[in-house]
Amino acid sequence: MKLDCKIKIQDRQRTNGSSTLKAAKGVVGLAKSNNDEWVLVVRLFKDTNATQYKLRDNVQALLHRCINNGMATIQIKMPPHDVQLCEANVESLKTLLSSVRLASTGSNLPSSIRSISINAVEKLQRPALQLIVNQAIDYPTLKGFPSTLEKLIVNAAHLRTPVDRRIFTLKNLHTLDLSDNNITELPSGIQMNHLHTLIIRSNQLKSFPNDIKCPTLKHLDLSQNQLEKFDVALLNISTLERLNLSSNKIKCIPRIILRVLPQLQVFNVASNLVRVIPNSIASGGTRLHTFHYDDNPLATEKMITCKRFNTTLLEIALRAVIKYRIPYDFKTIPRTLCLLLDEYETCAHCASACFIRFGEIIVPKQLSAIGVTVHVTAANQSFAVPVQERYCSIKCFNYGLKRAGMIQM
Repeated sequence: MKLDCKIKIQDRQRTNGSSTLKAAKGVVGLAKSNNDEWVLVVRLFKDTNATQYKLRDNVQALLHRCINNGMATIQIKMPPHDVQLCEANVESLKTLLSSVRLASTGSNLPSSIRSISINAVEKLQRPALQLIVNQAIDYPTLKGFPSTLEKLIVNAAHLRTPVDRRIFTLKNLHTLDLSDNNITELPSGIQMNHLHTLIIRSNQLKSFPNDIKCPTLKHLDLSQNQLEKFDVALLNISTLERLNLSSNKIKCIPRIILRVLPQLQVFNVASNLVRVIPNSIASGGTRLHTFHYDDNPLATEKMITCKRFNTTLLEIALRAVIKYRIPYDFKTIPRTLCLLLDEYETCAHCASACFIRFGEIIVPKQLSAIGVTVHVTAANQSFAVPVQERYCSIKCFNYGLKRAGMIQM
């Protein structure tokens, strides 16, 4: 039998339990030597030759506490090596460890366990990790995609909706680039646990699927599409570090964007229809360090956009929920109130929650003052952006007006 996984061989005498070596792709299996004894065969794909370890009376320990995560360690007595396995198929790994345990005691292995050829292991080719398709004729319509792919680039291949679902079943994929195609919609139910880069630039996308599950996604590029709004699905990808929505038709940036995307560092909304920037982007205290906003019809004048200060009992109650961190859900309070609590914005002066009753002004701000680098291409465009600030009370509102040089109430 053989098992494809990531392997790291550690010499216990030389490293004293620590090593800077990284695990590499390889294969491990069981074979019979010339004297008819079982040996453990280990080969890293980056190496030409395989390493053999005698098993009978030569296994010090089997460490399998994390076996359900595809991880285990086989400790060999002589030489004193730890064969560390990770990212392995769980069932195959359990079978391998069980067989190693039997072979180490000299017991017979089940008839289902067959010896592999050491020569065949040494001739194994490194599995395909990357595939680039730059024209429709190269697309593997009949052949399909290698299951070992980690990076897939399909550019200018005339992909259309519905998109080939086989792409989204590649479990090891960490980078997917579908740029320069004619995709109008992504399939629902996408679940890619290892994907960290998704690029769908220059397509015809009008929306982003709500049920996408990519728990490790860090870089998302949806530029040069037909998006008209900031989809809620984007706000659910809390791991995002780089988000590119340039050259779309987006009119509004959600006020809560940096609260629900706390890891966001680079944000690009250039060449859209954005008029104002939410205060959360200009308030500092986040990881955002680069903001692209050029070529938008930004507001150019200071103005008051809202004055509603007759505080209600509902407003007081909602602020208390936020202030005292009272748990809530759709079962305890109406759905409309849950949405208000999820999407509140803080007062630009005292940081209290603002829900229904508030004052709002638009004032220019220099984002460089809070450590955010802005990118402007037009020579006549200012580095100051129109920021939408909310205030919870007349007192805070007058403070904002005074700071902006506007007439106080």
